[in-house]
Amino acid sequence: MQSKNWGAFLCDCRSTVNLDQKIIGAPVPLVKVATNPEEEIHTFAKDAEQQNIEHVLVGCCAEPAVFEQALTGKTLHFLDLKGKCFTPHSDTEKSHLKALKLINAEIRAASIRTQNKVPINPLRVENKIVIYTEFAEGMKMAGKLGDLFAEGQGGLTFCISPETEGIDNSPLSDQRVSLVSVEGRLGNLRITLEPEPLSDGSSQKRYEIKADQLVVLAKTPPEGIIRRTGVHLVSSVDDEILEETASQIRDLVGYFHKPEHVIYNKDICAGGDKGIETCGRCITFCPYDAISRQTENSLRIDVDHLTCEGCGACVSACPTSALQFTEPNPQEIYARMGAMLTSSKEEHATNDPPVILFHCEEMGRKVLQTAGEIPYLYSPAVLPIEVPCLRYVSESNMLAALSLGAAGVGLLGCENCPNGERELLYQKYEFTQLILKHFDLGQERVGIMTALEGMEEKAVDAVNQFVSKLNKPSLAARWTTPSQTGNREILTDVIKDLIEQTSNEPGSVDISQELPFAYAEVNESGCTLCRSCANVCPTNAFKFEEENNSLHFKHINCVGCGLCEQLCPEKVITLKGELHLDKISLDYRKVAEDEMVACIQCKKPYINRRALEAVESKVLGVESLQSTFSGNRKNILRMCPDCRTVEAMMEVEKGWEP
Repeated sequence: MQSKNWGAFLCDCRSTVNLDQKIIGAPVPLVKVATNPEEEIHTFAKDAEQQNIEHVLVGCCAEPAVFEQALTGKTLHFLDLKGKCFTPHSDTEKSHLKALKLINAEIRAASIRTQNKVPINPLRVENKIVIYTEFAEGMKMAGKLGDLFAEGQGGLTFCISPETEGIDNSPLSDQRVSLVSVEGRLGNLRITLEPEPLSDGSSQKRYEIKADQLVVLAKTPPEGIIRRTGVHLVSSVDDEILEETASQIRDLVGYFHKPEHVIYNKDICAGGDKGIETCGRCITFCPYDAISRQTENSLRIDVDHLTCEGCGACVSACPTSALQFTEPNPQEIYARMGAMLTSSKEEHATNDPPVILFHCEEMGRKVLQTAGEIPYLYSPAVLPIEVPCLRYVSESNMLAALSLGAAGVGLLGCENCPNGERELLYQKYEFTQLILKHFDLGQERVGIMTALEGMEEKAVDAVNQFVSKLNKPSLAARWTTPSQTGNREILTDVIKDLIEQTSNEPGSVDISQELPFAYAEVNESGCTLCRSCANVCPTNAFKFEEENNSLHFKHINCVGCGLCEQLCPEKVITLKGELHLDKISLDYRKVAEDEMVACIQCKKPYINRRALEAVESKVLGVESLQSTFSGNRKNILRMCPDCRTVEAMMEVEKGWEP
């Protein structure tokens, strides 16, 4: 998509925002900065029609319906320029510069987004609701939902925690249970409950109930219970909060089209081969049990798209990028980064060092929205990129931003992530710091900042402190948008760039054994060049070259799945959890080769020497076969398959019984 098909309708919020059309210029062919958007949109719409504008970027806080009605048939892209560029920044020139960056980033990202249609699945949600309460006032929640059951459909199950006090006279007091676990998805939740012990202290059998949605009223959710769509965690019985929760529950009843958040490419999955299960990192790090091994083929994975919550953990965890997010997809993320970080040397010299700020769509977004409303001032060098959850962000995303010219990379999200524990995020963060450390670029160039509801100002202060510690970028941007967007391919390009720009090759570095990197040691003297490792490797870390009969290994491609080690018939491969940061590890290096042996009949090379010796050793080592390969047949193994077949048939005609 080219910018010639674009228009931009911006507003100065009735002259309260210092947005100057002369400064903003013409990032797209048709630009309008309005003071009264409800009136001026109609003139803009006529101009857009005359100029065949197809896409309109709307940077105005008037109601979206105003633009949807006036610009029928146009694709609208809403961008909060006021809140992200003009209100929280005091420098007018830098505010306009940032606005231009965000506009260009949106155009680039949209060109990719419109080319990739996101598949959808139908989802039906009925009104079977379970309320679990630790509050005596929990029955109020049921009252808020009475309209859902007015026609006698659906149903309500009310569960009281054993710790709840003040409702002993309730007819429901004999239903006290503990909430053990919640599995499944919106419209199909499986809730496990455990009744309180009997009077003699003996435990009662756990049981399972099904529901479309669950409300958990507790100051602290029971262990292991995390929020997901249809699971509402409520820490107060305040009327306003209960009413809001009831409204959310009603909105989730009905028929929906649920997008597929991830796509799966089984051809590059490291899940296993030849009956051996490997990897499975996506299963481990999915907080919603939306990923499992396929029933019909356990070597491949299955994504339950209706259960998937779209946090992005699986795509960051997958070492081969067999799983990729649909929206935002990786191409879109890198396009945004490239557009935001494309700057002249003069700009770098006169402005603050640019910082890419990945923020989640929960508290990360809330912090920036609040900063734009209050306002809380922060550096205009902060360039925001929204992701579903911080666990979506990979080490490749962070390192690529630095390689593209960012001075730092911030991660802004929830203090208490609604998607559960963030072990994967910390792995990626620590790995990025490790790379920066070994290239002497400064570990302070990446940082995690979290926020709680009502503590947005504190989070903005943390962002400012992070930015204030950064120096100018150490790296010169030598690329813009990558041709490949797999995590490992990006990492390869970045490490190559770091080696070239720093003239530093750190070599072998210690890493956590949980990280998917490995170095394969091959005992060449025992390798028969059977090609098993090259045939099963899902990432082509091993390859066999026919022309010189040699085996090659590319360390940066290896994800440590272990298939080569387990399936090597000669057991000459040893995988070590290591990472080597040097040029030789970024390309293939020869690990084994052998001379070819010619057929004693036709003289054509047909097998390498060590393979022949291994075959002869195994076959002739069997006493019962020694007579088979005697006399005229003693050299039959030293013939190519064609000549061997002819020789065998001639021996059969003489009376030999194979």
